[in-house]
Amino acid sequence: MRELEQETGVGRETIRFYIREGLLPEPERPKRNVARYAQVHVDRLKTIKKLQQERFLPLNVIKTIMKAQDGETAGGIGGFIGLENALYPLLADPKNLEPRRLVDVAAEVGFPMEEIEELISVGLVKTDNRDGELWLNSRNARIVSLWRGIRDAGFIAENGYTTDVWRVYAEFLDWLVREEVATFYGNLSQRLGQTEAATMAAAGVQTMNEILPLMRTDRIVRAIADISERGELPQGVDGETSDD
Repeated sequence: MRELEQETGVGRETIRFYIREGLLPEPERPKRNVARYAQVHVDRLKTIKKLQQERFLPLNVIKTIMKAQDGETAGGIGGFIGLENALYPLLADPKNLEPRRLVDVAAEVGFPMEEIEELISVGLVKTDNRDGELWLNSRNARIVSLWRGIRDAGFIAENGYTTDVWRVYAEFLDWLVREEVATFYGNLSQRLGQTEAATMAAAGVQTMNEILPLMRTDRIVRAIADISERGELPQGVDGETSDD
């Protein structure tokens, strides 16, 4: 452990935490009180530090990247560190809209800040902190603007659509994106260079962004038709309103 600390500059408590959280593999234990760390631990700790200090990635995202290695050393993702810089221009808003302050977007849309903060709390809207102020990139500003359409259509708390109802969308997308990122890194991090990977990723994102709404709409129509035919709700949905 001491040698590992010295070589990586990471303290033992942090190393133990990473092992518990699955960011590092368990060391070999030939005896009860003896732990042997290998080169994989050194490489992975250095990669974690680099992702934290140079890319400012949170541990949950780093864990996803590590998972993508499927048991291989974390050094395998080295060629993809910084991939976001090549990907951003390919997925940029075609109108090239600049980030905006959250308070300005809220004022323009006519939403109370409290309501937008609820959307943020359940993960539907993502913000960036700049000098103590919350900012929205063009995608999240558009989400806030589109949310008025949800409200105007009648999906409001008075009709049972509290903010918590929408949490499932954020949770599902978090899961889906984790799987997509892990699969992409696991399959391609040692096969493609950054430029080629960014081009492939952008094409995949843009195409799936067209396919997924079609799949969802088709399934909604089929589910409603199935309810009409069966005369009952799908299993696990009782249709009753909560007393809360």
